[in-house]
Amino acid sequence: MPPIVFALIQGLLLLLLYLFVARAVRTIWKDVSGTAVAANAAPARGKPAKAPAKRKQRAAPRELVIHTPQGRPRVVRLEGHDVTFGRAETSTVALDDAYISDHHAKVFLSDGEWRITDMGSTNGTFLNQVKVTSPTPIAAGDQLGIGKTTVQVRK
Repeated sequence: MPPIVFALIQGLLLLLLYLFVARAVRTIWKDVSGTAVAANAAPARGKPAKAPAKRKQRAAPRELVIHTPQGRPRVVRLEGHDVTFGRAETSTVALDDAYISDHHAKVFLSDGEWRITDMGSTNGTFLNQVKVTSPTPIAAGDQLGIGKTTVQVRK
């Protein structure tokens, strides 16, 4: 084979490698920065936006099961008072985790429904692996991510 064919193949493989690396970096950047956009975020031009689907009624939570990496699970009952998570000793659930802020997250009752909110933490709070950006309703069966700690929401 002539050397020009080898040079073209080499160039093509190098281009494919750069495209792969660029796509991998883009995906990681979106994951880390939390800027992923939903596929249905913007309706097509000229078509009306669909009404949001009605949420299926889910069971109201009664307790939280806290699973820390270094200890046994703990149960915290939801009895009408706020439950705060953080490294501060004043938190309802004080957690010794470098990935958790002093005042990290709060579970609270609002309009008869339990919600989770992030309190300006550095690493964020996650509900079912989706970053919480505003007070969000929780229900039995949900899973909260706070640093390396996992919290199961139970009935």
